[in-house]
Amino acid sequence: MFKKILSLFKTQPELANQITASASALPSTTTIPPRMVRSKRKKKAEGDWIRQPEEPSTADQLIGLPSQYKVLNDLLVTNPKSRSGYSQIDHVVIGPRAIFVIETRNLTTGEIRGGRREANWSVSSSRVKMYNPLMQHRAHVEAIHAHLGDYKRVRLVSMVTFTNRCRISVDPAVRYVNSDELIIYDHELVETIQRKTERLESEVPETVFQEKDIQAIYALLSSVNSTDPQIRSEHMEKAKGIK
Repeated sequence: MFKKILSLFKTQPELANQITASASALPSTTTIPPRMVRSKRKKKAEGDWIRQPEEPSTADQLIGLPSQYKVLNDLLVTNPKSRSGYSQIDHVVIGPRAIFVIETRNLTTGEIRGGRREANWSVSSSRVKMYNPLMQHRAHVEAIHAHLGDYKRVRLVSMVTFTNRCRISVDPAVRYVNSDELIIYDHELVETIQRKTERLESEVPETVFQEKDIQAIYALLSSVNSTDPQIRSEHMEKAKGIK
């Protein structure tokens, strides 16, 4: 067989020259085994070439509410019951039937399990128990209530949101809009606020707040929001120590 191939090259020198020229023109990467080349391409595609779209922030989502709702983000209000002297609230939505006090949990992953009255909840991705976020959030709700002046009889709805990176397996009572304490996914936030408002409208048909009342509550809470960078920095440091 070898002699036949050798005789073929001797009788067809042009073919031998073409094969030699093609071999010298191959890129140097051909010395890398094919599996290694595919591995590098896959890593490159996953790491540098493909960029995952950013998730919209809670503040961005709340922009989608109808114009009658007023939104305040990142409030820092005095709270004498807090060790730092302040409470920091992620979001407050003032609607025609209630005020929604919202806390976002962006970093939690895994399955979350717990009951409404249980002090500690479990998270499958961590050995450390999570303090019941609804109980923790009550201090924020009370801090908002304390600053409502003549509007202290307003209905307050406590909401804690989690991302889709976790699975919520908690007491069903806090997953339905008939509750004033809710645990939901962040993408459900706007819809849940509107559904809760509709439910309250069916319970109390007459309008609770006129537009002027919503504006007054918005101005009231805006006026007690501390924007001083030093106060905020000191609160953050104390809050870390408390945590």
